[in-house]
Amino acid sequence: QVCIVGAGSFGSVIARIVAQGVSAHPQVFQQDIPWWVRRPEVVQEINELHTNSQYLGGAILPGTLKASTDLRSVAKGATICIMALPGQFLGDALEVLDEVLDSKCMIISLIKSLKVESGRIVPYSEVLRKSLHDRPVAVLMGPNLYKEMAKDEFAEATIGCEQSDLWPLLRKLFETNTFHVELVPDVLGPEMCGCLKNTVTISYGFAEGLGWGGNVRSAIIRRGLLEIGQFLQDFFHVDCHVLFQSCGVGDLMLSCTWGRGRTMAASFVQHKGSKSWDELEKEMMGGMKLPDLQNIENVYQMLNASGRAEQYPLLVQTYLIAFKGADPKSILEPLRSCPVNLQTDQ
Repeated sequence: QVCIVGAGSFGSVIARIVAQGVSAHPQVFQQDIPWWVRRPEVVQEINELHTNSQYLGGAILPGTLKASTDLRSVAKGATICIMALPGQFLGDALEVLDEVLDSKCMIISLIKSLKVESGRIVPYSEVLRKSLHDRPVAVLMGPNLYKEMAKDEFAEATIGCEQSDLWPLLRKLFETNTFHVELVPDVLGPEMCGCLKNTVTISYGFAEGLGWGGNVRSAIIRRGLLEIGQFLQDFFHVDCHVLFQSCGVGDLMLSCTWGRGRTMAASFVQHKGSKSWDELEKEMMGGMKLPDLQNIENVYQMLNASGRAEQYPLLVQTYLIAFKGADPKSILEPLRSCPVNLQTDQ
């Protein structure tokens, strides 16, 4: 039994994909998919019109998706739970889920935000595992524009799952003609790639806002990829081969060239500080919260607390421009820094 928690942009498009996977394997999955949706009017739209127009436009949702505002009934007895809530909104949901999910339920996290405790970044996979009493946790991360996926354009993602015996099941659930997944035995690598790329999108957006061209922007992507790899090694001891998965270089490329963080950062520069990030978010995000800004703040806090900030010049300079009034043109300075030496054969 599959259930889905959260009906934002990515959660909605993944719900559509999962419904296809469930339908294709009736001998494996129960066909009705309970879906927790916060707003009653969206529940009504999903169940009656089979759309979620705020995020998916006119894309039709399969009738097997059964939306409800009752989290307890949605999750009761589920053996696979797809977690599509933003990290900051998990709140009391985890307590309810711990009570009603099957004791061996597989949690699949789509969360791309970061949490900091005592100067340390705590991956949400760890938060979920602890809060849900060591139920297995996997993550799905990749270069996924939900509007394109809603039109059934091809996309791919990486699933990080330590239990390789579950890989065939996850492939049945997510693999469709238009959505391809690669599975890796590492949860932290894909998860942190999915979070950290959102910091480089801000750097890239500053360059775009200044009107700089492809040379500068490609240098930012390269430097950003290297600093992400260094961060994975220094703080999580992750094999940097994960950078070559779709969750790594693929997601970084897409987010920098198409992501909403890039657009907001460009607008921030163009307004020369006359509009705050909160104002820009309200104007440009249509009520959605952008993880990029929180992530760059959290990464800076961890780097500063560890005494390693000078080893991450792009991430640090991005923070200083975004929150401390540094000149956006100073984003060039990290690009002249010493090279990063990554170990890819751990």
